[in-house]
Amino acid sequence: MILLVDSAEREGSVLAELCTGRGWVTEACPTVAAALRRIPRLRPRVVILRRALRDGLAEEVLAALEKLPCRRLVLVPAGTTAGTEARLVTLGADCVLREPVRLEVLLAYLERFLRERGPAAPARPARLAFAGGRLDPADRTLCRGAKKTSLAPREAQLAELLARSPAEVVTYEALYAEILGRPFRGDTGNLRVLLGKLCAAAARAGLDARAWIEVIPKSGYRLRRAAPRAGGTP
Repeated sequence: MILLVDSAEREGSVLAELCTGRGWVTEACPTVAAALRRIPRLRPRVVILRRALRDGLAEEVLAALEKLPCRRLVLVPAGTTAGTEARLVTLGADCVLREPVRLEVLLAYLERFLRERGPAAPARPARLAFAGGRLDPADRTLCRGAKKTSLAPREAQLAELLARSPAEVVTYEALYAEILGRPFRGDTGNLRVLLGKLCAAAARAGLDARAWIEVIPKSGYRLRRAAPRAGGTP
C-alpha cells in the first residue's frame, strides 16, 4: 500500500495513476489532517509526501510515522536548503527528491521499497456494513453474497465515511475536506454527482444504496441503519 499525501491535485493525480497502473494499491489524500486520520488504519508500506501541504508541512506527517515500519519519500521544491533536507532525513525521510521530480527515479525508489521484505503485514482493515452489503476499504470493493463490484477512490471514500458513522450525519464540510480536499462553499453539485456514481456502482453488486443514504438538507448525508420499508420509514 502506497499513501500519497499531496495538495497539488494535478501532479498528485498523475503520480497516483502511474502507481495504480503498475498494480500498486495506492490511496491519495490532500492534507496533513487527512493523512493523520488515515495512517493508523492504512498502515502504508510507503508514504510519498510533498513537503508543503495545504494545511501544514510534511514534518507533521513524518512525526506520525515515527514508529511505523514504512518507507518515507519527500518531494521538495528546487530551492530547498540543504539544512531543510537534512532535517527531513533526521525526522525519518528515506529519500528526499527535488522538483521537478524525474518520474523514472521516483518509480525506481518505489519499486525497491515495495520489494523489501518487511515485518508481517498488519491485519487488514475490517469490512464495514454498507447498504445491505459489505464494504472492503482496503480493496475498495462492495459485495453482497457472490456479487462484487469495484469502487473508484472517491466513491470508496464516500462509502467509508458513511459506513463508519451509521445513523449520524456526515456534514458537507467534512465530506469536502476529506474527499475533495477543499472547504465547503455551499455548492453540493460535486457531491451529488459522486453520490450518483456510488449508487450506480453499488447497483452492480445488487445493492440499492440510494434507499439507505439520506440527504439531510443543508447538513450532509446519513447512512440509515436499515433500508426504509415500502411506503414508510424503517
